[in-house]
Amino acid sequence: MIDPPWPMRKGGLRKVRPNQGRELDYSTMSVESIFRLLDEDVFSLAAERHSLFIWTVESFLLACENMLQMRGYRRHCRLIWDKGNGMAPCFSVRFAHEYLIWCYHGKFMPVAPHVRGKFLSVFHEAARQHSRKPEIAYRLIEQLYPDARRFDVFSRQARQGWDQYGNQPAFFNP
Repeated sequence: MIDPPWPMRKGGLRKVRPNQGRELDYSTMSVESIFRLLDEDVFSLAAERHSLFIWTVESFLLACENMLQMRGYRRHCRLIWDKGNGMAPCFSVRFAHEYLIWCYHGKFMPVAPHVRGKFLSVFHEAARQHSRKPEIAYRLIEQLYPDARRFDVFSRQARQGWDQYGNQPAFFNP
């Protein structure tokens, strides 16, 4: 699972948070830099045949999918996380979701027989801290592929059964 530090900034500043700046609480990267790093340090470690789950938001959805396609990945589906709340850019609609793109390289890897058809493509879990991903996403991957080696790339929380890659590996750990 990959949670890229997309090149985003916080929206408009609010009077109720006078000390808040526009920069996020972590370093971001350009789309090209993210995929260059993944090419050099992550994709090269993966088996020829593997599944990949990558987080993105509306503004980077197409760029993310195009970069994956250029690297030989095929999209299986877009899972949607309904966070229950979100930002309203330009004071329009509230973006209360993120995408978890499930794609694969090589031939599709079948999921564990006992969970086939058990998960929905849309899941609801309330958002917690900024950039913290929902527990259901980890459970989903663990149950779909119980015997697979799992990597959490740009990880901010140590988790049993997952190898971590990132510069804030214990940010959300107590």
